[in-house]
Parts: sequence; structure tokens; C-alpha cells
Amino acid sequence: MEFKTAYKFQDDKEAIQKLQKVSSDSKSDNGYKTENGLLIGTKEWFKAIEDGLIKKETVAGRISKVYMSGHNDWPEFEIESDGEKSSWTREGIDTLYEVGKKVELSYVLQKYKRPWDLTGPTAKQVMEIKIEK
Repeated sequence: MEFKTAYKFQDDKEAIQKLQKVSSDSKSDNGYKTENGLLIGTKEWFKAIEDGLIKKETVAGRISKVYMSGHNDWPEFEIESDGEKSSWTREGIDTLYEVGKKVELSYVLQKYKRPWDLTGPTAKQVMEIKIEK
């Protein structure tokens, strides 16, 4: 089975820059906490993931749904894995997201500076999405 990378956070310089800006702004409650001196998206942060200091999780399964959420303006998809379903934002190459295709998504948990009532204290920061060719 061959996979194509639809999205890789490490290559998304604009997203990294925005997250770093809001996360390092001491006057803002938005963004992620800087833990163990590691700011999201830095070389040291990626190295900590590579070394296992920040744990990377993987969800593997099939795309069971491709849709728009919110006010029909937010691209999402659903993964069915081991009988469980989870929803994720479609990132990267949108045309790869097709119902029935195998998918592997990896993420790390990041703590928000301020927990959100809707989402809780952590976010699943997507690292990579690979979809069956």
C-alpha cells in the first residue's frame, strides 16, 4: 500500500509562525504553553518529538466521511479506526481526501495557555497526514 503525504506540519511555515507568535505573546491567553522551554515549531521542539520526549500518537484507519462543518466553512474529515470515529481538519492537499481511502494521521498533544470550555486543556496538533494513493 502506497501513501502520499497530504500534510506535514513541519513544512507549514505560515502555521508555525502564527502559532509561535501567539504562543510566545505573554499578554495573550491564546496559543499553547511553552513547556520545558520548548516553543512549538522550533528545531528543539521537533527534536523532542523525534527523541520521544514529546509523545507522538498515530490514528490509522479509513476515511469514513468528508464534509464541511461550522457554518459550512470548515473542511473536515472523519477517520474510522478500530470501530471508533474521530473528526479532523482537512489540511494540505484537499483532493486526496476521499471516502474509503486508508489514512494515517500523527499528532502530539499540546496544552493551551488557557483551557477552553469547548475543547478542554489540550489540543491535538496534527504533525502529518498520509493518505492512500
